[in-house]
Amino acid sequence: MGTLLGRLGGRAEGLAPAGKKLWTGFNLPRARVGTGARRPTPALRLGRMFAPALTLRPVRPADSGALAHVAYETAFFGESAARFFPSRPLFAALWVAPYLTPGGGGVGFVAERQGGEVVGYILGSVDRGRYSHALAAQVPGLLGRLVTGRLPGAWPSLRYLLRSTFYGVPHPPADLYPAHLHLNLLASARGLGAGGALLDAYLSELRARRVPGVQLSTTRRNAAAVHLYERRGFRVWAAQQTPLWTPWTGQAEEQVTMALDLTRGWA
Repeated sequence: MGTLLGRLGGRAEGLAPAGKKLWTGFNLPRARVGTGARRPTPALRLGRMFAPALTLRPVRPADSGALAHVAYETAFFGESAARFFPSRPLFAALWVAPYLTPGGGGVGFVAERQGGEVVGYILGSVDRGRYSHALAAQVPGLLGRLVTGRLPGAWPSLRYLLRSTFYGVPHPPADLYPAHLHLNLLASARGLGAGGALLDAYLSELRARRVPGVQLSTTRRNAAAVHLYERRGFRVWAAQQTPLWTPWTGQAEEQVTMALDLTRGWA
């Protein structure tokens, strides 16, 4: 279970192609998943030319369906997870629901177009233990749905979950880097700087809460993601070739774990 938790926590998919300029620099009010309170948030016109207006705001529990859609449509190196994980409801239960569960330490922001369409998000937890409990809380209900046939696509999806327990990479110590994150953007929102803006908002929130560090896992194939994180100060903690993705990509991929120390500047 520990290795699987490591694979579930901290992923980055669906960012802009490498070389795109990323917009940064803004402040948002403190965010706490589950409050539902309305807060004024800046409408950011990202990119140039006729780029549409995108608004960044804190995640709300009511966003669960939209978050699940974005997550699933971008999880396979920026494309749909259907290729390796046929079960949409199981995917949502593992990669979205824990962050919206009360007590799970969830923090997040969404990027949405005018009219409220969510086109990207960043989700994470400030504490590994609280996240693990929130994830474990999903299991009883999922097992009940599985054995009664109410979790379509679950059995073939187990192939990825089983492989992920065998092919993992080392993670930084949770006491130094307790937070982690997922950052996903639909194709229509890439190249506009939304990824950088979402990441800045999330890191600002972690610093405000005095979280000492944050970690994530991605692959070298996600070159834009790696570049973005390096520009924000993340450093590679561990990297290794893994056959985890071979059944779906036809080759081994270099999995990397990255970490950022947030204690600099603490009094």
